[in-house]
Amino acid sequence: MSVYNDRKPLRVMLVDDDVIRASCVEESLRASGFEVLSIISRPAALLFQIEQHRPDVVIIDLHVPARDILESLTVVNAHNPTAMVMFSEDNDPDYIQKAFNAGISTYQIEGIKPELIKPIIEVALAQFRSFQAVKNELKSTQIQLADQKAIYQAKALLMKHKKMTEDKAHKLLCKLAMENNQKIGDVAKTVISTLSILENKPGDDS
Repeated sequence: MSVYNDRKPLRVMLVDDDVIRASCVEESLRASGFEVLSIISRPAALLFQIEQHRPDVVIIDLHVPARDILESLTVVNAHNPTAMVMFSEDNDPDYIQKAFNAGISTYQIEGIKPELIKPIIEVALAQFRSFQAVKNELKSTQIQLADQKAIYQAKALLMKHKKMTEDKAHKLLCKLAMENNQKIGDVAKTVISTLSILENKPGDDS
């Protein structure tokens, strides 16, 4: 099954320093149902173009990819994660690993073959979306763990300063969260910040 919505063509950005090759690839992309947003001959313009157009996938095919392009891709991956396919004759394992670390979804050690571009893009998108799902799940888990830690610390401080049981401390956190329309984890962090000041205040034993 195709990984894109047939009712809305995928928006593609092409980075290629070979005008003739870029024209052939663009024709193949359009024939396969993709929307080609722009063709960039210099990777220096990549960051701005991605920010402006927000493509679904970026195809990079440079005769000799500059090493500093990976720095640009790292910034893209951090701020505007995008599926990216790189075609390169550079088969250096260290460079390939750095390319994946920079956010490349699929790395092809060969030139673009117009007839294969569609399945390559679909694989890249599937890999990108799978990675993003794992990344988001990990981030969610980390947030939950941080919230649980904050809740535990806040309850301990409330029990100490307000002389209440753990159950009452927890109910107070829940009440404050509801009254302020906040997550209990955020309320717990505020409580920690407030009561920690009291703990560090000289001469205050309350």
